[in-house]
Amino acid sequence: MLKNIPDFTNRTPGEIVTEMVNYDSVGYVYRALSWLDFAKRTRNVCALHYAAHDTRQAIEHLLFESVVLSVGTKLDREDYKKCKGNSTNLHKIINRLNPDYEKLANFTQAVLSTDPNAPAILTWNHKQLLKYMGTVSTYLHWAGEPNEAVESDSWLDTGLQVVEEAALHIWNKKTRAASGIMMPAGMAPETRAMWERFTLGEVDLAEVKRAAQLAYTILKGRDNT
Repeated sequence: MLKNIPDFTNRTPGEIVTEMVNYDSVGYVYRALSWLDFAKRTRNVCALHYAAHDTRQAIEHLLFESVVLSVGTKLDREDYKKCKGNSTNLHKIINRLNPDYEKLANFTQAVLSTDPNAPAILTWNHKQLLKYMGTVSTYLHWAGEPNEAVESDSWLDTGLQVVEEAALHIWNKKTRAASGIMMPAGMAPETRAMWERFTLGEVDLAEVKRAAQLAYTILKGRDNT
């Protein structure tokens, strides 16, 4: 989460590659949006390619962050090596080490929504991120004859729209809150019991919220005794 959100508009190429260069999901998407802004102002195709590259890098970093959040210190060296340079493996490793990640993300959001003092926490839809990765990657490969692609105004306009949608999805979430997830081992007994029922399909998210509200009242009273 960014406390002082930087402005990615009206930056020069020199500024984009030398100022505030951070190699994480936020840094990459910040550069991607800076390149997109430059591309829109100058109709520059190279800037679109750079934006697509940095957006894809941001997505890959987000997937790796999800691996770390899911398993923490349980990520061994061999799995780490498999993650490097292969975004598909990142998703496979998340599914293997934490097959309930998507359920846990939804459960986390449902529980925290009932606590007015809970910090804003982000969870990510991996399928959506992978879909964005696929559409963005279109602009990292040969697109056909120049007159049908890089020399076409409609091709450039479409590319700008596609890459910007993915980049803004990440930027708007990252500048609002921090990524996080509730791990079952750290849950209060009441919450853990509800999580186990949720994984078995015995309750839905609406019931989780109702139970979380009740649990919050109980736990708050327990803390005050």
